Amino acid sequence: MPFTKVLVASLKNSTEDVLLQVLVIDDNKTINSPGLSFHSINSLENTHFFKEIKNKYAHTDNPNHFRWALKPIFINYLLENGFSKVLYIDPDQYFVNDSSFLFDELDTNNILLTPHWPDINPIGNEDSLFAVLRGGLFNAGFIGSNIKGKAAMEWWAEMCHYKMERRKELGLFDDQKYLDILPVQFPNVQIIKHQGCNLASWNIDACKREMINGELRINKTYKPVFIHFSEDTIVNILNQNDKLLQPFLDEYIAALKKENIDLLNSVNHKDKKKDTSFYYAAKHKLRLRTRIKRFLFKLAEKI
Repeated sequence: MPFTKVLVASLKNSTEDVLLQVLVIDDNKTINSPGLSFHSINSLENTHFFKEIKNKYAHTDNPNHFRWALKPIFINYLLENGFSKVLYIDPDQYFVNDSSFLFDELDTNNILLTPHWPDINPIGNEDSLFAVLRGGLFNAGFIGSNIKGKAAMEWWAEMCHYKMERRKELGLFDDQKYLDILPVQFPNVQIIKHQGCNLASWNIDACKREMINGELRINKTYKPVFIHFSEDTIVNILNQNDKLLQPFLDEYIAALKKENIDLLNSVNHKDKKKDTSFYYAAKHKLRLRTRIKRFLFKLAEKI
């Protein structure tokens, strides 16, 4: 729960009237606290596909599959119980500027998606291109839906029930790769073009961070809105590969410390060689080769 408290506190920095709806999977006690409203897993009993997903994933060796498959279920549960617009946010997100425009987008759009924004230059950085083709165009750590998006969420839940696997030969990547289909199959799916949304290690090249007049800007235009503090994002910041996000990481570390979470300690003891994150592996596997190719590509451009 500490990460959830830090998340809602970051939202309140720009929007005072925030009540974050939280699905609790491993504990049926639902004690509300300021800015948070907890829902037990039993609340989802009557939501379509919940029972099927629970039967398939609740007792497997990988608890992540159950949690990930419940995203569209929880979204639809909220839409069926008084909410006309829902933004799903992973608990390791951290908001640093006003995000109210995202809810406004759901006035005219049914679904919101945020791209990974990888480097798609096949000569300069083919690993990044291959990573997004295998892992998905959009990040499943953020998705928005209004009441008219329920059919899309129900389809996503059905797909998660069908298969929750990482099999590149089948074009599968857990719950995430299915999102690529939404803009084609469902109406009014909006792809968020604001490149300050979902900043992370996977968009370090395409969403260039710069200091302009003392303020951080993304590609000279966008203010950072929220940062996805995945393990790889944190490691990249600590390794000075993404140093302009360091002040925000410092804020995040301090906020978690107030909740008795020592984030640095957990990262420092992490065996980076054993990181199984898809994007970490794709980004770091052939770093030297990629640097050489970039150098040759830039050289060729000058000839």
